[in-house]
Amino acid sequence: MTTTRLLRRMHARHCLRLLQGGQTLSRADMARVLGVTRATIGYAVAELTAAGLVLETPAPAPTRLGRPGVALRLNPQGALFIGIEMDTRAISGVLLDLNMQVVARKVDPTGDAFHDPQAMLSRLMTVAQGLAAQTDPARLIGLGVAVPGLVGRQGQVVNAPLLGWRDFALQANLQRLAPADWQIDVCNDAFAFASAERAAEAEPQSLLMVLLAEGVGSAYLDEGRMISGAHGFAGELGHMIVSVRGRAGPLEAMAGAAGFPHAMRAGMSVAQGVATLLASLNTPQTQAALDLWTEALAIGLANAAHLLDPDRIVLGGPLSALYPHVADRLKDRLAALMLQGHATPSLHLARYGDEGAAIGAAARLRARMFALPDLRDPSPKPIAPSPLSPDRAACQTQASPPLATLSKGHLDDQQT
Repeated sequence: MTTTRLLRRMHARHCLRLLQGGQTLSRADMARVLGVTRATIGYAVAELTAAGLVLETPAPAPTRLGRPGVALRLNPQGALFIGIEMDTRAISGVLLDLNMQVVARKVDPTGDAFHDPQAMLSRLMTVAQGLAAQTDPARLIGLGVAVPGLVGRQGQVVNAPLLGWRDFALQANLQRLAPADWQIDVCNDAFAFASAERAAEAEPQSLLMVLLAEGVGSAYLDEGRMISGAHGFAGELGHMIVSVRGRAGPLEAMAGAAGFPHAMRAGMSVAQGVATLLASLNTPQTQAALDLWTEALAIGLANAAHLLDPDRIVLGGPLSALYPHVADRLKDRLAALMLQGHATPSLHLARYGDEGAAIGAAARLRARMFALPDLRDPSPKPIAPSPLSPDRAACQTQASPPLATLSKGHLDDQQT
């Protein structure tokens, strides 16, 4: 790739990044922010509009005489992404647009099939294809899958205790079954959940994301950078051993769905089980289970806070819907467990609730649309399963993304 082509690609990506939070900007605005000429922005915007990634819209009324300006914004339908969360109860999928809006949903109860990864492959693809049928295939970028367990940097499920999976090459198998032009990404569910929240953050934050679902997972963002550990397995909060009222065991046995056996019936998703809990809040059985859940969660969060010192803790996943009903008790117990002088992190609910992991799985693919080219390897490459963003998240194999087209080849290198 020539230097001119590389620079044009970089300018196009920079322009796209300026719009990723929903902003509407004129070409002049972009030129000022990026410190380049109007002509440079003109070339970049021409590529983005040709790719269908941005739309022109009338600018606000000018304060001086002259021709009305034209502003630019993301085209929500310019690129779409499928995200799927799977657990022992259901395969839950979403179709996400370029503005992070869910445009379609699909849920498939797993039954007993979740133990067999080969059987689940076709089930996953059926859900994905059902969502794909609801959009223009030319605009569909690919499929992201969130799994409750240890996921290696090549998208292999190393160990998913809840599912009973070991050393299964899920990403490679999905790539084999999916259309050739789909990007495929498989990731730990807590990392996916954190990706959704990070995509919606206006400013980088230091926070602990806690996913409360079938199990309990977490991801730590240090000023917006996800900390994944030496092998990409950081954040397994649910496997922390805690003692609660004389009962010792993994945190997720008491703070995950297993803590509410009377509500989590067979064939029911965790979200459906939570709906049952909310409908029976005043019963002694549910109150007793909530008391144990609150105590276990407070102990787990206190341990994590002492280790990581987050500014905020964000709770997401289906079980997070219970938090408003125990918020005061949980905050008080967390504060009481904190070491004197150690700041108690504030507690917040996630933006995306029980769909956070599925949305995050799609958001990881969306992040690639805004990634800058890797200057260390300026040779053109096709879209393929590969790192999604510059941080070393759980499913990545290198520190920064390779060159890839912005939208299924619509932004291939232009002839100079």
